[in-house]
Amino acid sequence: MMALKRLTILLLLSAMLVGGCSGKDNIYSGIEKQDLTGIKTAKELDYIYAYKGHTDNWASTYYVYQKKDSDSHVSRVFLKYIGKEPGPSGEMKYAYTAEGAGGGSGTLSEAESPSVIYNLGGSGGTGSVAGQDSVVKMHVEWSGGSEDIELKPEL
Repeated sequence: MMALKRLTILLLLSAMLVGGCSGKDNIYSGIEKQDLTGIKTAKELDYIYAYKGHTDNWASTYYVYQKKDSDSHVSRVFLKYIGKEPGPSGEMKYAYTAEGAGGGSGTLSEAESPSVIYNLGGSGGTGSVAGQDSVVKMHVEWSGGSEDIELKPEL
């Protein structure tokens, strides 16, 4: 009887531990490195720098990478709404700056998205690149408010 009680408690604790660990990882689902289009394997890259951050309502990722045998780099920015329903609708504005690499901004006239993932596009060239240990600052304004997100390097 005592062994059964211990087993039940152990199973409950294990379930809580697994459930608690998976929650934070899932907020970036759909905007992870493996979700970048145009990259088949890491072997074809010279480097890839990843920056991630989130608030109660938003998760954001910023990637900078360069393919081998290429002189130019590519940067990609994603936002994902993770807040309470209903999600954003109407106009949404965003702006980001990456230490040492400039930034960008834009407006989405109709922010409602069935997947709540916003691909804010990319840029590229031979100019400066955010350092691997840089911080990217993102600002988002939508019908539900505004938030600042600090994206830290994923080393």
